[in-house]
Amino acid sequence: MDTRFSHIQPKGSWEIPRKLYHYSVGFIVLILFTYDYDPISICPLLTAFLCLVLTGEWIRFHVDGFNVVYCKILGPLMRQSEVSSKVNGVVYYITGCLIAIYLFPRDIAALSILYLSWTDPTASICGRLWGKHTPRRGNKSLAGSLGAWMVGSVVTYLFYGTWQYYSKAIWTIYPTSYDAHAHQHDHPHHHTTLSLWLLSLYGGFVSAFSEFIGDVLGLDDNLVMPVVSACLLWIPLVGLGSTR
Repeated sequence: MDTRFSHIQPKGSWEIPRKLYHYSVGFIVLILFTYDYDPISICPLLTAFLCLVLTGEWIRFHVDGFNVVYCKILGPLMRQSEVSSKVNGVVYYITGCLIAIYLFPRDIAALSILYLSWTDPTASICGRLWGKHTPRRGNKSLAGSLGAWMVGSVVTYLFYGTWQYYSKAIWTIYPTSYDAHAHQHDHPHHHTTLSLWLLSLYGGFVSAFSEFIGDVLGLDDNLVMPVVSACLLWIPLVGLGSTR
């Protein structure tokens, strides 16, 4: 490894700044969902940011001096494997979020991004702490998957048991400037015949499965998790459910 990039976290480190970034995005998504921001209005900003990041990635792979400065600034959020040949994980993160937002209902997209933000780093932490005591497949361990399942179940329970209704209450107190009935029609809250507990356990499975399958497919978790999670959540909430 070039000594100019020795400050970047090596493989197998705890990657604390990267995990903090992961967790922080989830809180931003939750705030936006609670205050009823239209996800489609956010997409142009995300797309512009993605274009900016892609431009920076292209330049740094072709201009060594720029790469040194780039890695100096963003080094705490990077891995050594991303220094000279691998695209920064932020590219996959934004792409996965955009796909979920464009293709799926608002609540499903928000929940799938929360899985990415909160269950993915939790799975990594659980895997590092207890993975050596459980079966493994590649970089994934049963301990990590169980951690993802637990957090995913709790997040799903809170999302559909508390946060969704808090979102309705906030909107009632601070209504937007356009018609209420049209607004509720544009952003329906989905429900299913499954009980909240069963839906929560299913959501935990979805988050654990989507975190695991990326490694099996050889794809980046940041891209796979929101897309696969949204697809699997769509089945009980839209395919087999209804809206209210």
